[in-house]
Amino acid sequence: MLIIDEAAFIDGIEEIWLSAQYTLSTGGRAIVLSTPNGVGNFFHKTWVEAEEGKNQFKTIRLPWYLHPERDQSWRDKQTELSGVKGAAQECDCDFSTSGNQVVSVDVLEFYKQTHIKDPVEKRGHNQDLWIWDYPNYSKNYILSADCARGDGGDYSAFHVIDVETMEQVAEYKGQLTTKDYGNLLVTTATDYNNALLIVENNNVGWATLQQIIDRNYQNTFYSTADLTVVDVEKSYSNKLNRIDKKMIAGFSTTTKNRPLIISNLELFCRQKQVVIKSNRLYEELNVFIWNGPKAEAMKGYNDDLVMAFGIGLWIRETALRLRNEQILYNKAMMNKISRVDSGIESNKDVRDTTSLTNPMKTWDFSTGGDINGKMGGKKESLKWLL
Repeated sequence: MLIIDEAAFIDGIEEIWLSAQYTLSTGGRAIVLSTPNGVGNFFHKTWVEAEEGKNQFKTIRLPWYLHPERDQSWRDKQTELSGVKGAAQECDCDFSTSGNQVVSVDVLEFYKQTHIKDPVEKRGHNQDLWIWDYPNYSKNYILSADCARGDGGDYSAFHVIDVETMEQVAEYKGQLTTKDYGNLLVTTATDYNNALLIVENNNVGWATLQQIIDRNYQNTFYSTADLTVVDVEKSYSNKLNRIDKKMIAGFSTTTKNRPLIISNLELFCRQKQVVIKSNRLYEELNVFIWNGPKAEAMKGYNDDLVMAFGIGLWIRETALRLRNEQILYNKAMMNKISRVDSGIESNKDVRDTTSLTNPMKTWDFSTGGDINGKMGGKKESLKWLL
């Protein structure tokens, strides 16, 4: 029986564990216990991996209220003595930090208590694809993806998000080759009503995008570098149109837009406008901290799910908004055209009363006058302009 006490406070415990675990090579058990000491250390990492089923430990949490001689007045007194964060850590078994998380502890706790739950289905060889809601064919979805090589420490990750409710309906985190990952993205996006497929094109993302292009997936996201031109329709598969507008496949994360993506993610979480269901995303947000001016995962952790989620929310709020604004602008222009009379008999502004009852008549324009010089002679339909 190997017992390691106060594991969250032992310096160099990684090396100690590396040597001590070999005492179990021929059988036996290990108990690793401690009060929490923030996140990012050996104890917290081992706990998270145990909850994800990545090691053989079983988690047991023993909060203050299990003690028969302690009541709420005792708990309130601890807050006075140790502060909110200190008491939460010592009494509630809360892996809280010193407050440098991008998304605050209180907000993360809200999601843990209200929305985070086990998926209804896990798919794939390693059960890396988690499903909470099956496709609803009356809804629109975004699939936002971050790419990795598939052979290193980073993971490929994506989320499927309900465009209207900003609800997380599916999630993947695993290691696949770029080709296999591209195939998985196309399959999942197709299942979710041909979802808008957004792939970060930094580094190996291009290899994944090439597979998607080879599969001829029609609703792949194209954009300009500054997102001033956005279209998610099939028309961007037109090569000339794409070149004229200098469009590129996927989404580019830059030093200019990365802080905006993270700020947008934090705002939506703080205002509780998004619905996070994944414990994996929750754990990544726990270790996603401000390291000076830069937001990133703590050393030894990943932020693949966080960035994929942030990109999806950013596109929803920028690209789709710009596209909707363009649609509304075009409709307004068309309405204006339909209400203005094409024939003017004098210098007076005359409105065509028929345009309100039959707007399509306004597409018939006079091409000349009659023998008396009056307007209203031969007409030509200009509906081909549509």
